[in-house]
Amino acid sequence: PYILVPAQRDSDGKLIERQIKYIADFVYEKNGKEIVEDAKGMKTQVYIIKRKLMLHVHGIRVVEV
Repeated sequence: PYILVPAQRDSDGKLIERQIKYIADFVYEKNGKEIVEDAKGMKTQVYIIKRKLMLHVHGIRVVEV
């Protein structure tokens, strides 16, 4: 899993918001580069936001197959 937004806790350590993570369908290495692939029948709004966060947070462009 790739963490997109970490869990948020209050000053007492109580969980306020859970983390947001992305789990790819396939992850492999090609020519020394990590490739992240996702097979989608339909691009949901949640997936589109997570895809954009993957690029912004991790610098990884998700390949759609």
